[in-house]
Amino acid sequence: MTVSGAHVLACASIGILMLIVPIPKRKFELYALSLPRGPNFEPRVFHSAWKAKNTGCIGAVLHDERGRYETLVMRRQTDHRFVVTHEAKGFASVASAMDDVTKAMRPDAPPEAMPPGAKKRAALIPTTVDGLGESFKLIATTMQHYPALMTIGETYLAMPRPDDNFVSDFRTSNFDSRLWELYLLAAFREQGVLVTQDQASPDFLIEREGYQCYVEAVTANSSEPRLQGFVEPMPAPEDKVERLIGAPAVRFAKTLRSKLQRGYERYTDVQGKPLALAIADFHAPGSMTWSREALPSYLYGVHPQVVDGPDGPHAIGPAVSVLRGKDEIPSGLFRDPAMAHLSAVIFSNAATLSKFNRMGFLAGWRPPGLTMVREGHLFDRTPGALQSIPFHYDILSDQYAALWPGGEAWCQELEVYHNPLATQPVAFDLLPGATHWFEEDGEIRCLSIWEWSVLSSVTMLLMKK
Repeated sequence: MTVSGAHVLACASIGILMLIVPIPKRKFELYALSLPRGPNFEPRVFHSAWKAKNTGCIGAVLHDERGRYETLVMRRQTDHRFVVTHEAKGFASVASAMDDVTKAMRPDAPPEAMPPGAKKRAALIPTTVDGLGESFKLIATTMQHYPALMTIGETYLAMPRPDDNFVSDFRTSNFDSRLWELYLLAAFREQGVLVTQDQASPDFLIEREGYQCYVEAVTANSSEPRLQGFVEPMPAPEDKVERLIGAPAVRFAKTLRSKLQRGYERYTDVQGKPLALAIADFHAPGSMTWSREALPSYLYGVHPQVVDGPDGPHAIGPAVSVLRGKDEIPSGLFRDPAMAHLSAVIFSNAATLSKFNRMGFLAGWRPPGLTMVREGHLFDRTPGALQSIPFHYDILSDQYAALWPGGEAWCQELEVYHNPLATQPVAFDLLPGATHWFEEDGEIRCLSIWEWSVLSSVTMLLMKK
């Protein structure tokens, strides 16, 4: 009895298919953060994707506007990082593209060898909890945070070149600062931004459509160790004036001014290019849900207020020259001509375990019995609106997904505050998914592609027994 070559090939294909499983678009996009510009393939469109059962490789089929199909395969190196090992185009049918991508995945092959001279990346996930900081221990030991653990791990592997202290910092005392860097990477690459770390400092060089900007990440931290996760958030100051131009604004001011003393604008690589500081507030549990209002107050030197007038309540923004507090710190960083080298300040209140947990949960890492419910306040873009809009949704609900085209994204909470005096302005098209704040005709204006922007939120984790 003889066996035909076609039969052998068919059996081989069946064997491969037994080693791979289909994955949803969101999980593929998370793995694809390892691509230099993230999961952005325009004008091609995602069709389908698979991974090896051991996640040693992933493959995807894309299609273009002419109805032709293309394939992409990424495999793990020995340091677990994904690298592109196969790309092909010109397939006339889905079936032929699927056949190509499944064969190229080689799910039973060993990991790819690292390039000669390449430095092996330190493993982020330890084999023991001994010596871990409380926040890292939380994600490493609780099923409620398993989606965050997986998402953080893949984002870390996607970083071009984290510094030598990244893992030790993240596992111990600088968890928040390193989480902020991971968030920025995901938010940038999601927008099709090329992110490189070829220089030791600033942290990132980002580029899109010919526009560039150096970005240095900085965090406002507590003097005491702080745990993310199951912690009662600190309430906002009851005094509205204090919240806007008091202690929160002072904290932003001290953090930014300290960073600016590094003189990044004098670095050879940075000279002649836009420079932005990216700041997040971790000074107290939940502080980032209410401290964001103080940042533009300090940057632009204004004190937003709601006052009653002949036509009812309306907003005004009188100038303020000095922040509240014994230090009498000058307000209006962007009003100082000496700060014209600072092109913008980037902010987000989403560099949290909750964000990474939601993104992992939406991607498909879902421990049995776990439900996530997000509630908070949405920015009301109705002209003249002075109040936010409350929301409360299960994150897997159709109502939550319908808030944004494609569902929740990394960059929806990313905000860019533009310096009106900048000698090297940041192009709006560099970060198209961010919310941009800028001065025009003497007023601070806002531009966003999102109909709904979350001002603040909390995510409740409900685990059924």
